[in-house]
Amino acid sequence: SRYSQPKLELYGLFRALRDVRVFIIGLTKLTVEVDAKFIKGMLNNPDIQPNATINRWIAGILLFDFTLVHVPAERHTGADGLSRRPRAPEDPLQYDDFEDWID
Repeated sequence: SRYSQPKLELYGLFRALRDVRVFIIGLTKLTVEVDAKFIKGMLNNPDIQPNATINRWIAGILLFDFTLVHVPAERHTGADGLSRRPRAPEDPLQYDDFEDWID
């Protein structure tokens, strides 16, 4: 609730890439489809004074070589269901090791 929708979308991309990093490191033709077209602008032109957390997200995202493709929300419905799913009691707690894997 502390971040705007564009920043939450950026965090979602960061988490997705971080979770599958073992499988995608070294890929040369990776295409990431998102329904938020402003993510490309956030990566290319970050805010004048973004906070440290968002800088870590952007640094983590830019570690990967991929093509970002915008897919309109009408054709990209499956991802929204996954991102809006509330945490279930049987879901494991996730340790955020931002500093560990970016360094």
